[in-house]
Amino acid sequence: MSATTSERPVVRKAREREVREPDFVVRAKTGPGRKDWTTLGYAWARENGGGFSVKLNALPIGTEWGGVLKLLPPFAAEDDIPDEGHV
Repeated sequence: MSATTSERPVVRKAREREVREPDFVVRAKTGPGRKDWTTLGYAWARENGGGFSVKLNALPIGTEWGGVLKLLPPFAAEDDIPDEGHV
């Protein structure tokens, strides 16, 4: 099948993106101190209810990071961050 010059490709309209506040902040323990946590990104509950969409802006490296990421409420005070022993 060949396209003729008179046929124009169908142009798709971009979906308007709904601006949604994140449901969680993604954080990781990045140092030995109680308050040594770094915000790495954000997470949103999927619209169909099956899981989360996670957007990471960085990944921690180094000996202090044990490979654990925590999803915490966006407005949690740093004092409310769970101890690193609780996953």
